[in-house]
Amino acid sequence: MKLTGKAKDLFEHYLAGVFKPSHSSWSRLSDFYSLPDSFQWGVYQDWADSMGIDMNTDASLEQDSYWYLFYMKDQKHNNLDDSCFRTRQEARDAAIEKLNELINNG
Repeated sequence: MKLTGKAKDLFEHYLAGVFKPSHSSWSRLSDFYSLPDSFQWGVYQDWADSMGIDMNTDASLEQDSYWYLFYMKDQKHNNLDDSCFRTRQEARDAAIEKLNELINNG
């Protein structure tokens, strides 16, 4: 779940604005990056929401396969990736990689 380039810069600027210096435990980016991936996911979702992107993962009824979805206001990139993943975390990682790609190439 690593962002690169423009996406990383935008995310870290967002994160600095969300967690103001008064939140002393959140004064460093390393604090965020040391959180478990499942905790980071919620912040990535909030960041995507702030840009008008609804980013989610979903599971099959049996919860034996997972995928990710994107809904964007402009509807240019509304996406249901047809890839299936073994775990929800794998689907989350793929969603963040796709978000990184959309921002860096958009």
